[in-house]
Amino acid sequence: MMIKKSLFALVTLNGLCAAAHAQSSVTLYGIVDAGLGYTSNQAVVQTAGKAGTPAVLVGKSNYAFASGTWYGSRWGLKGKEDLGDGLAAIFQLENGFNIGTGQLGQSSREFGRQAFVGLSSTKFGTLTMGRQYDPIVDFVGSIGPTSFLSGMAAHPGDLDNIDNQSRENNSFKYVTPSFRGLQLGALYGFGNQAGSLKNQSTWSLGGQYTNGPFALGAAYLQANNTYGPTGGTWTSSYDGTFSSSINQGFATAQNMQIVAASSSYLVGPVTLGLSYSNTQYKASSFSLFKGKETFNSAGATASWQIDPELRVAVGYDYTAGSSIEGQSAPKYNQFNLSSFYFLSKSTSLYAMVGYQKASGKTLDQYGNVVNATASIGDVANGISSAGDTQTLVRVGVRHNF
Repeated sequence: MMIKKSLFALVTLNGLCAAAHAQSSVTLYGIVDAGLGYTSNQAVVQTAGKAGTPAVLVGKSNYAFASGTWYGSRWGLKGKEDLGDGLAAIFQLENGFNIGTGQLGQSSREFGRQAFVGLSSTKFGTLTMGRQYDPIVDFVGSIGPTSFLSGMAAHPGDLDNIDNQSRENNSFKYVTPSFRGLQLGALYGFGNQAGSLKNQSTWSLGGQYTNGPFALGAAYLQANNTYGPTGGTWTSSYDGTFSSSINQGFATAQNMQIVAASSSYLVGPVTLGLSYSNTQYKASSFSLFKGKETFNSAGATASWQIDPELRVAVGYDYTAGSSIEGQSAPKYNQFNLSSFYFLSKSTSLYAMVGYQKASGKTLDQYGNVVNATASIGDVANGISSAGDTQTLVRVGVRHNF
């Protein structure tokens, strides 16, 4: 009898373990994106610059291996444990890398794209903690120009983070459930600085409304630098935002503020999109510029699904900054054309071209007034030009797993 009871207990325990295991999951996923690229007028430093003396640049053509043009190459793990009554524990760890060299992306972080853990409830929403995307990425970027055309179509320099070049470290994010097409979210990133809750902190609010073929997203973000003689270094829980010639002269800002919005509308096989953002950099007494510099960006896109295998998209972006020290304001006009051919649900071919024309004056990283130079799209694809024009061409293959 004791043997029968023991066997029954063992079988029951195994069944319970199997049931618990069935309620939990861990998924491995990723994207590998590689191809060939051409960049015109790429800036090559002839003489290094310093305060009072701008760098001397020459433009060179560059034919090169291209990694992560359409989507940044990555691999990641997603986990979920069902806790009952619509509640689940979740986590996500996502690594970015260069497929051409094997090097880690996002400043050599192990999980630089995303790293968070949290709780998700069908009734009350989702709370996550870690290194995450902000509401601009979640609600504006998801229907913005880069969702149709790739990061090459980001507003110049990705000043507004619609193409998610920046993440928030040490952050808490809450996203509501969708209610009649409306979803809201909020994020706060801690600076982790003794004696100051504000230094290096970030906060953001946003939302998105969808109704049939129509979608509209909007968000606000404020990121704070350390107050003091920062020496040109942006130190904040909001990272990776001053890497192009568009805004590198404002890395000593006391804080930055972004208001962004985008919309999309599906008409048969064609999706039309509009986007707008306002990005402001405010100086402190320690900054290398004075007052406030403002960039307004606007764009329009159209994407045509010609058949299940072929999609073509076109876009135009215009960015204008405010005048610096009485000089002519910097302006950037950008055109993009992309085509995508889907070999399967997992594998696609693509070809993309972008062109940008810059004018006016801006600041370099040393605070010198210089001619504005072109820099197409996000910093992952665009390499700043030595002059006022730039052309990018990319062809490649993307595989999802």
